Amino acid sequence: MDESNSPETPLLGTQRQQNQAELRLNRNHSAQSHNETNEGVVAPMATDSAQENAEGNDHYRPRRILSFYYRRAVTVFTAVLVDERGTGWPVVLGLFLLVLMGIILGIILPGDADLPSKHGYRFLSNAIGYTYFMSWSVSFYPQVISNFRRKSTLGLSPDFCGLNVIGFTCYTIYNLGLFFVPAIQAEYRARHGPDASISVQSNDVAFAVHALCLASVTFFQIGYYNGFRGSSSPSKVILAVSALFVSTILVGPLVVLTVKKIEWLDYLYLLGNIKVLITLMKYIPQVILNFRRQSTTGWSIWNILLDFTGGTLSDVQLVLDCAAMNDWTGITGNLTKLALGSVSVVFDLVFMAQHYILYPRRDDSRSQSMSDDADGNLPSDLLFDEEPLPAIDDRTL
Repeated sequence: MDESNSPETPLLGTQRQQNQAELRLNRNHSAQSHNETNEGVVAPMATDSAQENAEGNDHYRPRRILSFYYRRAVTVFTAVLVDERGTGWPVVLGLFLLVLMGIILGIILPGDADLPSKHGYRFLSNAIGYTYFMSWSVSFYPQVISNFRRKSTLGLSPDFCGLNVIGFTCYTIYNLGLFFVPAIQAEYRARHGPDASISVQSNDVAFAVHALCLASVTFFQIGYYNGFRGSSSPSKVILAVSALFVSTILVGPLVVLTVKKIEWLDYLYLLGNIKVLITLMKYIPQVILNFRRQSTTGWSIWNILLDFTGGTLSDVQLVLDCAAMNDWTGITGNLTKLALGSVSVVFDLVFMAQHYILYPRRDDSRSQSMSDDADGNLPSDLLFDEEPLPAIDDRTL
């Protein structure tokens, strides 16, 4: 018998529909109960959690603000270090930061006890000293950073870098001897008078050691990135002069130990004179290299700006200290310091004229067409066909 024609079929269909309706009703009821439970228990927990988060944000807000301005300061300072043009706000900001750091160090660190404390002069001298220390010390980093970013030292004279290492070796020994060795200090006072003040300060020693380390890093970069070959090889004349200087540094102590009339102070004065002579010599190859290329690309202008600031303040501090103590033996007994600052300032003015007036960076296309292949220096295709450095957007600072 066909069930579809059975009179019970409608009843069966009705029963099935009722069961399905009851099942849907039960499901809806369970869902509604669950929502009520969530509204009654979970929602208040969410509210409490939001309040706790708000309180936590308020608690960490000062830290986040400090973190924000710290990152902003690091960004600005980094922008100054990687600036290749040396114009506009990076120069003003960079020099301002150096002066500020010098003043802070002058306040924190003790000054020379021999200087008069009247009218706060001891603090002034200390601030000037550490400002020139910061300027001269930081001046090495832009060149190191530029070499690292370009992965090349083309445009940087190997003669300059090699002589720089030798010169700062002499200057480091000179400052360490006058500042730390009592026997040499006694020889100094025996020669210049018992009340003669030694004008070598702690910042002089710190700068000399730091400068020797950074000059060595820069010289190492030449060998690492380009190798001491071709345009990156030192000239034969400089190699011969360097060998003479190194021999003098090594043989000098033996002469002092064997010849009674020669004192350790004489040896230090000899090293100081070598440093001054090297300072006179080391800039000349870079000046010639810039002239041949008609460009200063690859030669960091910040090296020059900071060196100029350091050299000027170094001489200012030396003269002011001698005037304050009314004792000019600080200059006559430390001519090395005065000569180094003066020579550096003169050559820095030459480099600034080359960078800003004679060979401004907007003429890089001109320098690209001027190859020095005939002289074996700086092939233009290697120097100028590299990826340009990313520009710094002022709006991000």
